Amino acid sequence: MKSTTRGNNNDILLREKSITVDGADQISFSDYIKEKRKLETSPSGKKNLSTRELAERLDIDYEQFRKTLNMNKPTKKRDCIIAICAALRLNSEETDEALILYQYMPVLDPNNPRDDLLIEILEEQFSNPLTISAINQRLVRNGYPELDIIDHRPSIKPASEKNDAPYKLLKKQARTFSDDLIFGDQYYSLDSEYSLYRYRCIAEMWLDDIKAKKVYHLTAGTNHDYFMEIHGKDLFEIKSFKTLEESGILQDYFLELEGMANHELKKMYAILDDTKNYQTRISAGILNDTLHVYAETYNYTVPELAEYYMFEYLDGKPLLSVYRSSEFMRRYLSSDVYTSTFGTSSNTLLAQYSSVEELKNHKEPGTSEYLLRCRSRYFKRLQEQADALIADLKAKKRFIRHLDYIYDDRDRVCQFFKVDKEFQCSLDDEYGDMMTAGVDAVDFQFDDCGKAHITLKDLYTAFELGFTNINEICRVKKKFGSIEKII
Repeated sequence: MKSTTRGNNNDILLREKSITVDGADQISFSDYIKEKRKLETSPSGKKNLSTRELAERLDIDYEQFRKTLNMNKPTKKRDCIIAICAALRLNSEETDEALILYQYMPVLDPNNPRDDLLIEILEEQFSNPLTISAINQRLVRNGYPELDIIDHRPSIKPASEKNDAPYKLLKKQARTFSDDLIFGDQYYSLDSEYSLYRYRCIAEMWLDDIKAKKVYHLTAGTNHDYFMEIHGKDLFEIKSFKTLEESGILQDYFLELEGMANHELKKMYAILDDTKNYQTRISAGILNDTLHVYAETYNYTVPELAEYYMFEYLDGKPLLSVYRSSEFMRRYLSSDVYTSTFGTSSNTLLAQYSSVEELKNHKEPGTSEYLLRCRSRYFKRLQEQADALIADLKAKKRFIRHLDYIYDDRDRVCQFFKVDKEFQCSLDDEYGDMMTAGVDAVDFQFDDCGKAHITLKDLYTAFELGFTNINEICRVKKKFGSIEKII
């Protein structure tokens, strides 16, 4: 067998990793913490928490802490770095970055139960900041060692030595529900097939009140709902709390459950955000007053390449984009919703092609012919699926929004597009709050371009094709003469 350390023309480059030895482009740990301190509020109410104030939050001697930050006397305690990040209200991803900057300490591992709990706590810090003492209490309550920050005598009594916990934790669990996974999308619509609302995550905890001989079953979810069942001898009672303040001494327990539920929801969203978990995904919507059909898959042929292929019709023209990460949900959701749900991380665009012919004639150095043939196959496959979806939309076999499954009363689309007053809609309580339009058509004054004659049928069609507002409908009707012509 021929062996060589140098590649030949037929080799496929799978991975390439460069390491900068001098670290000139890498921010130091102390500078990283300095930047994060500027975002945190000091006791005086002003931004920019001082190093001394941060040391006080951690109950560490200032001079010793300063040497730890500047790495004049580096710590080997990973918990110390985690505690610094928690005190600055950094999330788990920022904490991972800090751990790497501090002598490449191991990042948080969600498969490690203690680390997973710390991830929950860190994700909770922005909305519900916990002190180091409160974090230690939660760790001890769950049977884990408190944060091992530094070798010194703490002025605060360790949580493990305190006996002021009112209840004993018996058990806790987090559960995720989704009827969609069993019955399919109940609306039979592309618009709701990958909805963020398909998951319902709740967390539960059982507490033993030994003195009162009662067991409390607490439940909290991601929607700020808090419930408690009280079990005792000849006793069963259910209570609900509208706010955390109403729960009194149980407040921290409910906060922990809410953090668990949000942590589970984030895991579900991570699955939803990656087409690799779905093989191929396809959907459509309205973009720039045209039908936007897009389909994505992962390169399962050579998974080591970690390539995602996004095919789409933009203004009716085909385009294949090759990305390093999944791009589908960025197309599926608005940019604001995507950012608020998944964050602001960018995606690496590796290549783009407008046709199979362009792929065949591609001569970019370093791109093997095999890889180009692979991308070409995916181009053809995804385009065929996109064309099939367009045909189904034309034949009304598939819908971006399936009107008859979403609304019992078709005229409800008037309310969706916020034109119920213009169409003189009324509600008939006798038939279960059914909405009926009083007129069949309305002339809308559209900007300075005159009037657009919009019928109820136009609204039905626009709803099924994914239009979001009356201005889009007016523009398309004025430009093409009918809504259907965007297909």
